[in-house]
Amino acid sequence: MRPIRRFLSVPQMRRLLSFINLESPFGRRDYLLIMFLFHTGLRVGECSRLTVSLVATKDGRPRKLLDLPAALCKGPRGRVVPLNGTARACVEKLLKFNRSRGLSTAPGAPLFQNRQHRPLSVRSIQLLIAAYRKKADIDVRATPHTFRHSHTTALQEAGVPSRVIQQGVGHRNLSTTERYLGISTESMASHYDAIG
Repeated sequence: MRPIRRFLSVPQMRRLLSFINLESPFGRRDYLLIMFLFHTGLRVGECSRLTVSLVATKDGRPRKLLDLPAALCKGPRGRVVPLNGTARACVEKLLKFNRSRGLSTAPGAPLFQNRQHRPLSVRSIQLLIAAYRKKADIDVRATPHTFRHSHTTALQEAGVPSRVIQQGVGHRNLSTTERYLGISTESMASHYDAIG
């Protein structure tokens, strides 16, 4: 039996994102949400409860590090998640989007908001990603958790040490992180090409 792949390849991520209508009322938010999940490896519950002050300074500049308090994390400990250039660009564009839609960008406001100006719920995030996966006709079960696996796999393929990945995704045990790591067919092919 063929193993179930738990991550999206880069072409699959691009395909999924290409099916988001950026001109629809909340299409831009959805696009930025998926990009942010992929580039941070956050759990869906953590992402749902993010506030503006956690990702941006008082003058609205994106932070380089996301200092997640324990109250937002799974388990008793908080963690620090680096925000790469793409994640910071997502924050910047999302704050601009929120202002343009009349949504709050105050420090305590939710980063990802619904039409009622409330935090985008875990269930809402799961449903919108499922809808885009269906539209894009992707054969991998794309969920917010899939983006976490995709994030760790992308980091691994970029040569990031497992211990660094472990810290970023907030796993207590390295063995848990290793279960998240996948190997893309492109990566396999490049390694096989090295000997032939």
